[in-house]
Amino acid sequence: MSYELIIAEKPSAAKKIAYSLADGAPTPEKKGKVTTYSLTRNGVEIKVACAVGHLYGVAAKTKAWTYPIFDVEWKPTYETNDTASFAKPYLNNIKVLAKKADSFVVACDLDVEGETIAYNILRFACGVKDAKRMKFSTMTASDLSEAYDNQAPHIIFGLANAGVTRHILDFYFGINMSRALSLALKSAGRYKILSAGRVQGPALAILAVREKEIKAFVPVPFRNVELINEKFKAGHEKGDIFEKDVAEKIVSDCAGKEAIVSSVNKKEYKQNPPTPFNLSDLQMEAHKLFGMTPRDTQGVAQKLYEQALISYPRTSSQKLPQKLGLKSIVEKLGKSPEYKKHALVVMKTKMIPNEGKKTDDAHPSIYPTGELPTVSLDTKNKKIYDLIVKRFFSVFGTPAIRESLNVKIAIGDHIFIAQGKRTVEENWFALYAPYVRLDEIILPEMKEGEKIDVKKIELLSKETKPPARYNEASIVRALEKENVGTKATRADIIGTLYKRGYLHNKRIEVTDLGMQVVETLQKHCPKIISVELTRRFENEMEEIEHGKTTDEKVINGAKDELKKLLELFRAHEKEIGEALLVAQDKTQDAQSILGPCPKCGKDLKMIILRGRGRFVGCSGYPNCKTAFPLPRVGKIVPQNKICDKCNTPIIAVYRKGSRGWKMCLDPKCETKKDWASNKPANETDKERVAKE
Repeated sequence: MSYELIIAEKPSAAKKIAYSLADGAPTPEKKGKVTTYSLTRNGVEIKVACAVGHLYGVAAKTKAWTYPIFDVEWKPTYETNDTASFAKPYLNNIKVLAKKADSFVVACDLDVEGETIAYNILRFACGVKDAKRMKFSTMTASDLSEAYDNQAPHIIFGLANAGVTRHILDFYFGINMSRALSLALKSAGRYKILSAGRVQGPALAILAVREKEIKAFVPVPFRNVELINEKFKAGHEKGDIFEKDVAEKIVSDCAGKEAIVSSVNKKEYKQNPPTPFNLSDLQMEAHKLFGMTPRDTQGVAQKLYEQALISYPRTSSQKLPQKLGLKSIVEKLGKSPEYKKHALVVMKTKMIPNEGKKTDDAHPSIYPTGELPTVSLDTKNKKIYDLIVKRFFSVFGTPAIRESLNVKIAIGDHIFIAQGKRTVEENWFALYAPYVRLDEIILPEMKEGEKIDVKKIELLSKETKPPARYNEASIVRALEKENVGTKATRADIIGTLYKRGYLHNKRIEVTDLGMQVVETLQKHCPKIISVELTRRFENEMEEIEHGKTTDEKVINGAKDELKKLLELFRAHEKEIGEALLVAQDKTQDAQSILGPCPKCGKDLKMIILRGRGRFVGCSGYPNCKTAFPLPRVGKIVPQNKICDKCNTPIIAVYRKGSRGWKMCLDPKCETKKDWASNKPANETDKERVAKE
């Protein structure tokens, strides 16, 4: 019996699609861990199968460990990636189902990656060149049903070709530059896999520029002069004063003199509602409010999308078109006691959202679907869901009314300025609470000519500050601004740079190794880390997407660029390797320091000995024999904090599949006294450490 085969991107999506389309209930057919759904819709026999993300990836045809490598092929991911064995049964299932299918429908995510996943499955697993296409931005039953009934006759070849090209280009740059760096280091006597890539390189270069600026920064002293009253402070109108004698003269001039209000300027202004979330806006806001990394935020948003609670998150759009049924969404959200009050306020407005300028060809901005959670959300999911819902409400709100107050106070010839700000009418602020973060500076009522009581005139000594370090959210925003990477990949790129030892700390610092990689590439093949080259390829892939150029032309252009760059690199391989070796040793040495020794104050360092594993020893050995054990496995990250019980440094331990935990070094510290005694049903990370 033949049937129509619908291909979804993930198991959860396949289940949603099957239950949304079936006349009645679908029949799950389970083989091992893989479930296929059989159903009937309007007399049509349908089977819904799923991938688990990418089932095919680019691989080199040759196993020779050299460069340049341009002879590539698409192979199943389980053959090219040791961690992707789970994908094999899903691919085999689709191959079997495809043999009896008489038509195919793509229901993967509507973006470049989703179309690439589907296109590869169609041509390699199903043996067909095209399929029909469901287009949807939410996983609600109504949207999925509409997408099926109004499916497009073809896949979106522009997206597919752009995606295939991106994967090939990323592989070309990644494998060739990583091998070039690794072989250079090997020529200097050390074997370690180093990596660089089409997007990694420019991202690291941006961070390295900031690192150089910070290290080269020389603080300049300056002074502020402040008038101190019991209820407020006022700064001298000169602001930052870099001449010490000028600041001291102001203090001297004002001593013992009356302070009189010379002017009061009060002004009301409107503060418009925010724009709807796109992915980078959501990532920035979640980092600011909750301290969540962009990668975590993206992962949580994806889960909420798969539960049909929000729309597709990987979007650039700041638009909320009326065709989404905005009034209906507000009404549905209003059925929740938590959001009823907000919904009633929004329903009284004109329901016109305050949209931003950014658009997306495939999706609107991120918005709640109106579906309410059927199960309790965990902490992170609840935070992001609530943030998205309240942002959605707030874009319909009326502008808030704020008041600024500028008071000038004269002491002789000197003017001091006190500035206040307060909210007069909350309006949209109330809809977005508690996520509005504003300074409310309330000044007492003052009138022109009024005498002000001065407690003292204070001279403050300060220094100019270096440029701020990037955090994971702000560097993702910087990459977006430079058009480096994609909205779906930028967070992962930063994660990769951390894993390679090029970055450390939350306020991002570039390690010696990271700086040397940038300096090496800058010296010998600067184009590889240039934003301009990466941006050029990004623009060309957008042109492929819109049919303005061909994938063959872009790929051949990339080959030509890489050949020239790699020739330059190979000519200086030994010199490059020696520089990288020195930098790697410096980085390893710096990262092995966990904090001060509680006995002698010298550095406690992580030491790894063959046969003995790793432990903490004092750099003052043999004069100081302080030592502590360490967990056998897991990444160790110093926290620059000291335990107030045992006076040893605190570290964080991260294991694969674990969120990590923090602990001090002394195994006998009283903070660990109940680690082994209070054993829960499932053994915790702490218990495993206690056993070790």
